[in-house]
Amino acid sequence: MSRLQWFVLFIAVALLFTLYFGCPTKPPNREQIDAQRAKQAATIDLNKLIERASGTYPPQQLQPILELERQLTDTLPDEATADLFKDISRNWNQLGDFALGGMYAEKVAEITQSDSAWSIVGTTFFSCFKSDRDSLIRSFCMSKAIASFESAISLAPDDPVHTVNLGLCYVEGGQQPMRGITIIRDATEKYPDHPLPSMTLGRMSVRTGQYDKAVQRFDYVLTLEPSNTEAHYWLGISHKALNNPQQAVVHLQKFIALSDDDTKKKEVEHILRGL
Repeated sequence: MSRLQWFVLFIAVALLFTLYFGCPTKPPNREQIDAQRAKQAATIDLNKLIERASGTYPPQQLQPILELERQLTDTLPDEATADLFKDISRNWNQLGDFALGGMYAEKVAEITQSDSAWSIVGTTFFSCFKSDRDSLIRSFCMSKAIASFESAISLAPDDPVHTVNLGLCYVEGGQQPMRGITIIRDATEKYPDHPLPSMTLGRMSVRTGQYDKAVQRFDYVLTLEPSNTEAHYWLGISHKALNNPQQAVVHLQKFIALSDDDTKKKEVEHILRGL
């Protein structure tokens, strides 16, 4: 009997009790809180995540995953095993359980040892961090996302996408945002011909209201890719915020001319009517 089959039959609540009683009521300081939560998150493993899922989803939703797990045997070649793990990961993701989706994607990456596979692991765990309601699970997923992107970088050190994703983890994770910004800023210098680092810093500038910096970043992206629709969109938004309506109109109209996103184009048309 597989782990999942076992937990489907015997739904336990041990993890909930551990999380409930393991949290201090009067934490002494922020550093100790973070250290304790990191220690608690480190105890999360595949069994505990399956246990949680078994108490969350009805058996009929788990049945396709059970059937895939039954096909896993020690005699399967690595390629076939990796394909099954991919299918299991995809099924968990479709249920919205990105923590388990990430765990099975990690099994694929451990077999294939490709940077793209590790990038998928990192992206899946990052989705868990963004969407899960359990703060300990979110902490666990962020640590796994960081480790996964680091693995991708070790296999493909010259791919800026992995570096930017790692930086975003530190920024979004909240504990070391400046480290993440430094990682992405360094990527703009290391990969001056790649638009992603500058696009990422530009979006961060928009989010923090630093529209002058955002304009500089997006202008640079357009020197690399004059038809970059996203850069035109954010330039339009930034110039609008800076009360530069003429420049805003130019870039927003350019976005409409270049984009295939009908929904976004309607949004932009609405913005233009207000300028």
